[in-house]
Amino acid sequence: MSKPTDVPPERPASLDGLDALVGTWEMEAVFEAGFFGPESPEVRERGGRTTFEWLEGRFFLLQRFTVDNPMAPSGIAVIGVSEDEPDEFEQHYYDSRGVARVYRMRIEGDEWRVWRAAPGFHQRYTGRISADGSRIDGAWEACPDGLEWTHDFALNYVRAVAE
Repeated sequence: MSKPTDVPPERPASLDGLDALVGTWEMEAVFEAGFFGPESPEVRERGGRTTFEWLEGRFFLLQRFTVDNPMAPSGIAVIGVSEDEPDEFEQHYYDSRGVARVYRMRIEGDEWRVWRAAPGFHQRYTGRISADGSRIDGAWEACPDGLEWTHDFALNYVRAVAE
């Protein structure tokens, strides 16, 4: 009987870097004044949870997120090592609007970066993981052409206290 050729011989060590995300986090989004229209005030909203957990075998990290605001999507993502860049990850993202996207991801030191280049809608997130691992403070940026980036909104994560 032949063995499948797509089974990796060992778990890539780079996956250990994702341990910084494992756990449950409360999310806080901050939308600057004018985000929802010319006269709209700043909106700071804490209302959602993200959970990161390893799939058995620890080759893939599962992310589940729920958002209390009905205008924002809830969803799931599966994160694994990139086939063409062993120190980067791919995040396969699916949400409640029916959106499916593939992002690239990297964690270096205390910096967590997520990005995608897509015609007409490039995105990137940069977050800083606190020294004690209890917070990630960051923001999303958007760009139509990959050249001129603008701040989209802040997205911070606060580690939930074990219940």
